[in-house]
Amino acid sequence: MSLSNLYDPEKFRQNGHALVDQLADYLLRLRQHSDEEKVLNYRTPDECYTLMNELMDAPAGQGVATLFEPFLREIIRMHHPAYLGHQTSVVAPLAALSELAGSLLDPGIGVFEQGNIGVVLERIITERLAALAGWPEGASGFLTSGGTLGNLTALLCARQVMAGGDVWKNGVGHQQLAFMASEQSHYSVERAVRTMGLGEKGLIKVPVDRQYSMKPEALEQCLREANAGGTKVLGVVASSCATATGSYDPIGPIADFCEANKLWLHVDGAHGACVLFSKKHRHLLDGIERADSFILDFHKMLMTPKLVTAVVFRNGKNAFETFHQKASYLWDRDEEQEWYNLGKRTYELTKSFMSIRVYALWKAYGPAIFEENVDALFSLAQRFNELLQAQPDFETAVENPESNILCYRLIHSDWTPEKTNEVNAAIRQRLVEEGKYFIVQTRLDDRLFLRSTVINSATGEAQMEGLISEIRRLGSLIA
Repeated sequence: MSLSNLYDPEKFRQNGHALVDQLADYLLRLRQHSDEEKVLNYRTPDECYTLMNELMDAPAGQGVATLFEPFLREIIRMHHPAYLGHQTSVVAPLAALSELAGSLLDPGIGVFEQGNIGVVLERIITERLAALAGWPEGASGFLTSGGTLGNLTALLCARQVMAGGDVWKNGVGHQQLAFMASEQSHYSVERAVRTMGLGEKGLIKVPVDRQYSMKPEALEQCLREANAGGTKVLGVVASSCATATGSYDPIGPIADFCEANKLWLHVDGAHGACVLFSKKHRHLLDGIERADSFILDFHKMLMTPKLVTAVVFRNGKNAFETFHQKASYLWDRDEEQEWYNLGKRTYELTKSFMSIRVYALWKAYGPAIFEENVDALFSLAQRFNELLQAQPDFETAVENPESNILCYRLIHSDWTPEKTNEVNAAIRQRLVEEGKYFIVQTRLDDRLFLRSTVINSATGEAQMEGLISEIRRLGSLIA
């Protein structure tokens, strides 16, 4: 094929129609709940490596069907109702089409002259999130590629504002700076403080209660000990919610502490801040109106493709204090706070057209579609928890889960703690290899739990009961 044919509009039209038909047939097969359609056709990493080398070297087939069929066969099927694994979106078809449009247009979003309405959309989306959080006019932010980068960006800003000097220009010096977060905080929080050069002492881990939520009453003691050791605490990170258990830290009492001690409050709402859209579950974020920053992932419960993370600041001007760099080929006025040149505020300059993915769903269906999905997933998780609680040979980590994340495990009176861990780890591995269900695992204290995120609104009691039976069956074989 010649280069000119590569861009032929009619060829694109034909390929596009064929691909959409292929993907629609794929979705239809999964909705029919056929036993032949597994969540995952498991292969080992080495087997996948061999397979993909063979595919790369094989003669090209005719049409897009042969081009993409291996991926439909081999990649994990997020739209399968028996997918109960990691918390990433079951992508709405319209959002996928929006990404097709965004990828073809592919503007540069870091500067206004290239990203124009895509840049403007980022401001509008984050301002509307700020309004849902109860923040005043002047709050705003931007979108970035994932919660890890979102937390890093927010904490970089907090460091610059709270450190008592221009850290971006002069560095942190010899004083130990730190943030506080719960023992169950996402690994990206610790990665952020280490990336900032704050070292092992840069994150002070606050104890949690039996629900795995931060104990706000422990903050004062943690602060006293830090001060006594010469550490300057800059702020607190509240988990909304904790990744392992789905438990929400109590933002209100944490905000009381931060205000009393003049500390920055950041809410890591990557997974759970989506309840901003839900009247039923909004109370889980009570106090967020007093935070200084928060993040929210649209690619978790809000049905958009990866990655779309909103980073929002109560004082939108704070975001400009994070980075100060000259780039005359991008903008003329280095010192001016030009909200429309996102490269002045974001870690990224070149990034995907992520705002179009949010826009498509928000514009076509309104924010009510986000509320409907969040409420549906939380309700399904509650029902799954009821089923688990009714099983005498199952143990749950949290009696009343607050979100759509559940931790549970098979138990037996004759098993030692070590054997209980070993059996459940083996059950999980067998489940993945057999491919009928997909779940993950986590460790809480010294106990290994199976972990499910109810992320697909098509998941029903049939899948929940089937998974429980399958775990029990495998347990009897393994033990």
